Amino acid sequence: MAKIKTYNDATTPLSSGDKVIGTEATDDSTKNFTVGDIADFTLNPANGNVVNSVNGLGPISTSPNTGNVGVTLDTVSGVQGAYTYANVTVDQYGRVVDASSSTPVNSINGIDGDVTLSAGTGASVVTDPTDPQNIIISTTGSGGGGSVTQVDTGIGLTGGPITTTGTIDLEALPFPLVPGPYTNANVTVDAYGRVTEVSNGDGQPNQNLQSVLDTGNTADGSIGLTGVGNALSIVNGIIIVKDIDWSNVAVGETLQVNNEIFLAGEVKDNSGFLGLDGQVLVKDDSVNGVIWQDRSTLSTRLFVPAATIATMGPSSGPEVVPSPGIDRAVMVVAASLSYGYGSSTYGIVGDFQLSVGSGVQSTSPSTPLQVTASDARVFTQTTAPALVSNQALQFTLSGAVTSPGDGNIQIDVTYRIVDLLS
Repeated sequence: MAKIKTYNDATTPLSSGDKVIGTEATDDSTKNFTVGDIADFTLNPANGNVVNSVNGLGPISTSPNTGNVGVTLDTVSGVQGAYTYANVTVDQYGRVVDASSSTPVNSINGIDGDVTLSAGTGASVVTDPTDPQNIIISTTGSGGGGSVTQVDTGIGLTGGPITTTGTIDLEALPFPLVPGPYTNANVTVDAYGRVTEVSNGDGQPNQNLQSVLDTGNTADGSIGLTGVGNALSIVNGIIIVKDIDWSNVAVGETLQVNNEIFLAGEVKDNSGFLGLDGQVLVKDDSVNGVIWQDRSTLSTRLFVPAATIATMGPSSGPEVVPSPGIDRAVMVVAASLSYGYGSSTYGIVGDFQLSVGSGVQSTSPSTPLQVTASDARVFTQTTAPALVSNQALQFTLSGAVTSPGDGNIQIDVTYRIVDLLS
């Protein structure tokens, strides 16, 4: 039997160079191993070594750090317990680190105390299945729970009193009306705006002249004129109106018209004659009235302001005499130009013209407008002036205004209306 050698226990801490006796796994032979070799082996994870030390991070504690280690979650002081309507604070690890009880919500949008939703007649109160935070209130019937117990019908209506169901309708008129348009209608309207009677009129019968003037209507029949004393008289079938205040300013036999007067018929002079084409009414002192007379020449005057002068050209300018009509032409007999200087002169190229269409009948130089003085000039008749059918006489400029001034022009024109042979 072999003798086994014994060793005393080490009395000092081991160092990495100290040796221990052990058996090698490959051949079961007994060998010496250093403490450092054994330590390196146990610290290498590849060798399946054991945990030598454990430390906690965050709210985790270990005790002890080596050997049989215990791991615990740190406690939070002062939060243990039950809370109602709680206010809580949660840290980054999901732990409640602060908590306190609160009071229930007793006021919402001015409503204090508990709120109870009760479904009335014809209504329901349910929780929204898609969102439990919402409450759905809906009607389940066709009517509410109002307090109206009877509906009465007043004047012009029928159907009442209604206590359950019924129909309200307009009251029938004393006699039926025929729907459709009416001419010059006679209409009766009641207090409710309803037409109770309607019939066709006969064109304003017995309407006097003042009514026609006031309303603008026309009369199908005759118009009766009434007056006082000698206000109305008939001489040779002509109605003569005297002493009528037509416009609140007329006196005696004078008729004053403040606006345009439209004469759709013939006009006679003091002797009862009708005017002929080309004649004009002129005052005749021998008969204390007016008579129609032939006028071989006519006259007109035109004021041309500075703003209009500035826009004149060969085809632009104010109208002096309107178009006389087909197969008739305006022919200038004589014309003059009067210029009133203002404070600045004009810059003008060309002469002033009296023209019909493209034909020039008279000219006048524009030089008076280019000096600091007022002036007057006579137009010069052009050689063989053109007579153009149905053309207005215009005041034009052969050139253009290069710089505007502020003076004005007045022209006086004597002219004839000439009949052209067709």
